[in-house]
Amino acid sequence: MKTRSTAVNQVIELGNGNYCIREAESTNCYLLIGEKKALIFDVGYGYEDIKPLIAELTDLPLIVVNSHGDPDHALGSCWFAEAYIHELDLGKLFRNDTPEMKQKALDYRLNKLPALKPHIDRDMYLKTSVKGVNYRFVREGEVFDLGGKVLETIHLPGHSYGCIALLDAKNKDLFSGDMVTKHNIWYFLPADEQAPFRQAVSSYRKLQRRKAEIARIYPAHGSFPIGVGIIDQLLDSLEDMKQNHASDLYFESFAGSGYQHYYKDTLIIYSKARLEEFMEDSAHED
Repeated sequence: MKTRSTAVNQVIELGNGNYCIREAESTNCYLLIGEKKALIFDVGYGYEDIKPLIAELTDLPLIVVNSHGDPDHALGSCWFAEAYIHELDLGKLFRNDTPEMKQKALDYRLNKLPALKPHIDRDMYLKTSVKGVNYRFVREGEVFDLGGKVLETIHLPGHSYGCIALLDAKNKDLFSGDMVTKHNIWYFLPADEQAPFRQAVSSYRKLQRRKAEIARIYPAHGSFPIGVGIIDQLLDSLEDMKQNHASDLYFESFAGSGYQHYYKDTLIIYSKARLEEFMEDSAHED
């Protein structure tokens, strides 16, 4: 079946019944098709309804799963009747469900991609809401059996308290959300929205113990697939940040500001408050 992309959402075939629907050249939403069911992992900002694109690829019953509650991953839930999210991030999603947040995010994206302006109905988008969706909570170890394709939920607190990844151990594919990526990872929001760095360290160590089950990693931003070695790099980058942050450059966006720490293929953007918390936690461990 030949599938069309739209001006907003690009469809990329990955093989093995998997597709990436990349929203606005930014968020990678993964459509994973089994023999009996299909699953979409992340649904982006929801600048447009992607159900017609999905319908071109499969007519199987669809499960919607959000990797976490940030607006670029889960506001698109507004187009669906039901969605999964970790219980620790539902409040975060609701806090992001405001016209003001959507306006800022849309302006930020259109400043980067002005050609999208005629293709996004701003007034309609600002009126959408995720609060009418039926949410189901997904937890560590929960399995989605799509028929010939089984996805295990791995809870990875760090970038948010409710970050999750999905592991297809049979095919050695990890769909990692924002926690494992060569793209930047933000850690400059307050402690009620983002878990402390010590929890991110625990999450990366959890993935290290399962590296033999992973051959390819599909992150929510940037290039894909990436190799499993990025897990070690991210863990090392946090330690390197503690030791070598003095020359880190300032960063600012519509969502907040912080400092950029580059280490090999990784980029952590953090606030001074979060770094100080991390260093204090480390001192107590010592």
